[in-house]
Amino acid sequence: MAYVYMLLCRDGSIYTGTARDLQKRMRDHFERTRAVAAYTRAKGAKRLLGAWECDSLPVAMRAEYAIKRLTRREKETLLAERVALTAERFPCLGEAVLMPLADTDARMLAVRIAYPEETEEK
Repeated sequence: MAYVYMLLCRDGSIYTGTARDLQKRMRDHFERTRAVAAYTRAKGAKRLLGAWECDSLPVAMRAEYAIKRLTRREKETLLAERVALTAERFPCLGEAVLMPLADTDARMLAVRIAYPEETEEK
């Protein structure tokens, strides 16, 4: 399994990334470990906004690239819709389908419980 995800950063920006292990990657972001992207090390992660699951990391990376090219409004729409990511919207995905994780999914809940949204800057 692999995931493409979107995080809200402390400065209000949206970061998009990929992971094989979603909980481990979120720990990296929220705890700012050495393995974290320079962007979220500098900006700080505030909340996991959404995630999509697929069969392989290369597919997740293609989805990440496509999402990063979207405008903020388009990213917000994608998050609000919570639909599968398919070639209809992202031709680079080919036959691959990325299924959204519901807010009630155990993987999403685990991250939200471990890293509740912060109300003040650190």
